[in-house]
Amino acid sequence: MTYGIGDTSLVRAPKLEEMLGTEGIYMKLEGENPTGTHKDRLAIQHVDDAIIRGYETITVGSCGNYGVAMSFVACKSGLNCKVFIPKKYSGDMIDTIRGYGAEIILVEGSYEDSVIESRKNAEKEDWYDANPGNKNTPTSLVAYVDIADEIQNELDTPPETVSIPVGNGTTLAGIHLGYRLLWRKQRSEAIPHMLGVSSSGNNAIIETILQGKKEIIELPPDEIVETEVNEPLLNWRAYDGQEAVNAIYDTDGIALGLKDEDLLYYRNIFEEKEQVRLLPVSAAPLGVLEQYLKERNDDGGPHVVILTSGVKNVRNR
Repeated sequence: MTYGIGDTSLVRAPKLEEMLGTEGIYMKLEGENPTGTHKDRLAIQHVDDAIIRGYETITVGSCGNYGVAMSFVACKSGLNCKVFIPKKYSGDMIDTIRGYGAEIILVEGSYEDSVIESRKNAEKEDWYDANPGNKNTPTSLVAYVDIADEIQNELDTPPETVSIPVGNGTTLAGIHLGYRLLWRKQRSEAIPHMLGVSSSGNNAIIETILQGKKEIIELPPDEIVETEVNEPLLNWRAYDGQEAVNAIYDTDGIALGLKDEDLLYYRNIFEEKEQVRLLPVSAAPLGVLEQYLKERNDDGGPHVVILTSGVKNVRNR
């Protein structure tokens, strides 16, 4: 990792432990990455791959965070960057992406339409396609392997659970891969239960698990309900969804969908109890951990919640 990406803090959360009646809850603060989210890890993995393979231009479809991360890393690395974004999105993230030096191409339709247009142009113009899914899945999953390694180095024991918000499922599947590698190398005695959480009724991974299916499903696009709160979690077609579904089943994990009011509730809990400022979608892992503790016998932890954005007021490194 370069540009200050990775090696984010793992901070114990004693007030959350008191609230949930367990010990050993830890927050992985991915908001400490340079652009404020875990997407920096994904961006640098694909930028490195693009440079190794001789590309001069890299492209992604995004609704915001991945576009910001990619523009930051690509432009610092001397690559041209093209970010395809739905026209309905505007505001600070578009200004930030342009500020880093990337070109924005506005697309009619949804996030999935932006990915499709990005891929079409990558093939036509010989750009590096950094979008999730398809042939990119192995590279994308490797981007998050280091999170497992960082947690293991801090705790020196595998956590009982790792709770992760899911959109495309890349982060959850990548952390699971990281723990499988640690286990195979005999650096971890076990693989944690992987707990996935997203917007209720609006994510293909969560709905696949809740319906008891093993093969990833697609949701009707016109039934997806998008709000300012839940947008980063929406996916009627989860590009790395099968890998995430496999990881949850393989580790006897659970999946949970949360309503907007739940996401806001858990966001407020983090701010009030642990002084961590984060987006509502990043607070979702606390909800699925609470559900897990209600359903299962707690083996005593530790439990790790991956906060994909957010920083603590007083950093504890």
